[in-house]
Amino acid sequence: MPRTLVLALLLASTLTGCGSSHAKLTDAVVTQPSAAAPTGTCEPSGTGTTDLTKKPVYTVPTAKAPTETTVVDIVCGTGAEAVDGSAVEVKYVGVNYADGKEFDSSWARGDTLPFTLGSGVIAGFSKGTLGMKVGGRREVIIAPKDGYGDAGPVPGGTLVFLIDLVKVG
Repeated sequence: MPRTLVLALLLASTLTGCGSSHAKLTDAVVTQPSAAAPTGTCEPSGTGTTDLTKKPVYTVPTAKAPTETTVVDIVCGTGAEAVDGSAVEVKYVGVNYADGKEFDSSWARGDTLPFTLGSGVIAGFSKGTLGMKVGGRREVIIAPKDGYGDAGPVPGGTLVFLIDLVKVG
């Protein structure tokens, strides 16, 4: 199935996630990303909120969750690139892939999350941030093996993080 068709199916309906925070991004065993995202290229192929001054909105997909962590650029940044080992700062919203219920959000707290790429957060979050440039927004769909596994806010489920890269370095 062509990538654009898969992405269109993933973003087919519109339901905004909401709910309470009951686990934080950093409340999990931290592992290294299993594969790096391609760096140096960005082709915005997702849909969603492109105004980086506004909290991103998640659209619940009709397609089955992917079995691997995937990234979809919504806005391509033009600033410094996030590479393995970079100190970065992001804004994000975390939701359940299946129902769109929000479980964590730096937007809700009015802050950002600083971390070092490759440590300090779940593997899929680092993997999904790799290759982003400051000023970019990306949807990262995290398979359970790269997320919280059978623990965390969505036990055994697929996570989605909408990530804005605010700073590198």
